[in-house]
Formats: sequence, structure tokens, C-alpha cells
Amino acid sequence: MNKENGKSLLIAILIVSVIAAIGFTAYKIVKNIKGEKAIFSRVESAQAELTNYIVYGTHLNIEGKINELTQGTTDIDLILESTDGYKKEINLQYEEVEDGYKFYTSDLINTGINLEEFMKNKYYMFIKLEYGKKKQKYYSLENKTEYDQIEYYTITKNGQNNKIEIKFDKHERNDELINYMEISVKQSKLPKDVYDIVIDPGHGGSDTGAQYNGFDEADLTLKFAKQVKEKLENLGLKVKITRDGTESKENFGTRTVYDENGRVNIVGKSKAKYVISIHLNSIEKPNSESGVEVYAPSKINLNLAKAFADNIVKYAKTSYSTLEPSYKKYDGVYVRTYQESEIEQNRREAEEGGYKPYNVTTDTPYLYMLRETGGIATGAYVDGRNKSYGTNNFYNSNIGVEAYLLELGYINNSEDMKNILENEDGYVDRNCTNC
Repeated sequence: MNKENGKSLLIAILIVSVIAAIGFTAYKIVKNIKGEKAIFSRVESAQAELTNYIVYGTHLNIEGKINELTQGTTDIDLILESTDGYKKEINLQYEEVEDGYKFYTSDLINTGINLEEFMKNKYYMFIKLEYGKKKQKYYSLENKTEYDQIEYYTITKNGQNNKIEIKFDKHERNDELINYMEISVKQSKLPKDVYDIVIDPGHGGSDTGAQYNGFDEADLTLKFAKQVKEKLENLGLKVKITRDGTESKENFGTRTVYDENGRVNIVGKSKAKYVISIHLNSIEKPNSESGVEVYAPSKINLNLAKAFADNIVKYAKTSYSTLEPSYKKYDGVYVRTYQESEIEQNRREAEEGGYKPYNVTTDTPYLYMLRETGGIATGAYVDGRNKSYGTNNFYNSNIGVEAYLLELGYINNSEDMKNILENEDGYVDRNCTNC
């Protein structure tokens, strides 16, 4: 088995890792048959404020505030309840503030409320505060954000999808109107412009990427990406690719990533759940570094990043990267964010360019394909103020695509290239049966 098998090797690894990411979270489900009137009869007249809500990948996260203190508070939960008898209770993290409580689902943007596990139904969302000896208060959620609604389509499974609408409405109770948040789930095919996964072959057009011994990174990543796309589609998934090799050197390259049809906006328009950006590494001195590096955004659960790194090392018979910077999190897994010196450099560039500096912090992902594809969840900031670039039309979106950048090895390391191009292990079909 030669080059084609090397590509198939990577394909299987990606498939296993991505499909493994579509997991399910256990919630407490309680039988509780009630009509809408009965559900709203118990809520307080005062409402909790929803101050932020985002979808990143397959998960919804919310933040909010209860504007009153209750003596003896012991717990705060999010309740999702339907009129046909089911109630989900999701424990929230919270802290007491001067005039009430702040609450949120998770510190990590790719955990929280897993939208993939919702059945077809309509769910009303409430905040339950427990205090004293099993006493409870229920608050509806009033939207205080700038976002009106989220439309989400579940990942294709057995040729089927659900359309999920996260929206807001009012319930009339006696002489008062109660604002509330709901999740409505209906079966629906994916629209033409909605995808499950995006595969991003690094570089392309006028940008060859790394070069060594007659190999161009852009050519190799495109070959891998096309194979990955085909295999995932054979599993029934709908896949978008950010370039297919027909792009011209004049209209595609490092300066077009934020164009209307640049790779960042392609990902944003796709409404996909995951984007995998495929690259090969390089270093000034050949054979001085080697191995696999998987880059992930900050503030996420890194289990999927670890799965990518571990599977590539195991099945490609390669190794974890020998790179040991401070931002290494696990073997082969890295979270590269802005350093103070880079933030200062951005400030100076803004001053010289005559525009207001971006709001960049030491939590902001450094790699643009990880940062700009996640919207507000990952601190995307390319809004057009720097005229040297285009505009990320989705920089301020509260819907983000979960992104990973894979450096499969070093193009100028002989052992890495051997593993990438000439791996002879014939395990592809065997591992695809585990997907």
C-alpha cells in the first residue's frame, strides 16, 4: 500500500474521531404531564435575565442573572419542560452577586446543553432556584441579548435531521405577560446551504504553504481533504470543502481568507457543526522536529483534540510532536493564544493603521481558522476595520463552528513524510466499522 493508502489512513482516523465527538449527555428526565397553563402557573412574576446565549459546535450555552437574593439558596438548575410530560433538569454553575445570582451552563464552550440529543417536541425553559428545606422558585427567561433566534440543524444520522429553533415568546397569565425562552424541535431535511462538517485543505491558490523535496503543502492537503470528504459522504454526512483545486492564483491566497467567498466566510455560511483544517508543518532545519500537532481553541473540552492526536499516532504509526512550548496541553495537543507581546504588536499596528485596536486578550485563539470560525464564542474580531483584510461576516455571530487544525507532521522530516505517503498498514476498513 502506498500513497493512496496513506491518504485513506488519515481518512479513517478523521472519521472515527469526528463521529466519536457526537456523544450524548445524561440528563435527569422526569415524567410530569402538564399543560402550558399549568407550567406557567408556578413561575415568579419577576423574570431571570438572559445575558448571553451561544451555540458552539453541537452545544448550547447560556448565561444570565436572577435579580433578587433568596436566603438559604442551595442550588440553581435549568429546566426544560414540555406539555406532554417530560422535564429535563440541568445543573447550573452560579455565584452570588450583590443584588442576586449570576448563572451559566459551563466554563467550556463545547459542553453544556447537547442539542443533538433533543427529541421532536417543544421545550419551555425555566430557571429553578432551590432554597431552605426543599423550597423552590421558578423564573422564566427574558432575553436581554442582541440576538433574537438561533436556527440549528442536527447532524445527519440515518439520512435524517431535526431542525431546532431556539427562540423567545410571551405567555399571557391573568393581566401579565411573561417572557420566556423555548426550544422547538421538528424533523427537517438539511437546506441546500447547510452542512454537517467542513473540511479545510490548508493554503491553496497563490499560497503553496510549506515546500520541500518537490512537495507543496497545498497539494498534499487538498488530496487528503478530498478523500476525507468522500469517505464522510459515504457515511451519509453532508460535507463542504473550502477549496477544490480550481481556485486561481490571482483570486485565492493568504489575502483572500476574509473575502466574501474566502475560507472563513465559507465556514460561517455552511452552518456546519465541525470544521477540520488540514495542514503539514515545517521548520527551518530539516529533520529537527517531527510528529503530529493538533491545535484547538481556548476554553473548550479537549477530548476530541486528544482523540485526533492519539488516533493519528496509533494508527499511522507516527509520533506526537517533539515541540514543547508552554501552550502544549497534552501529547500532540496545543492551545495557542495571543501573548502579551503580540497583543501590544496588534495595538501598535492599529495605531499606525488609524483604526481602533481589536479586543484581543490572552484567551483569544491565535490561529485564525480556530478563532474566526467560532464567532463570539472564540473571540472572532476581523470586522473590516483593518483595510488590509476583508471582513469576517460572522465575527459577531452567536453561532460558531467547532474547529480543529491538524498538523499531520513535518513536510521536511523524512520519517513523517514516509508515514504520510507510504504507510502500508491495512486497517482502514476494519476501523471504519467502529464509526
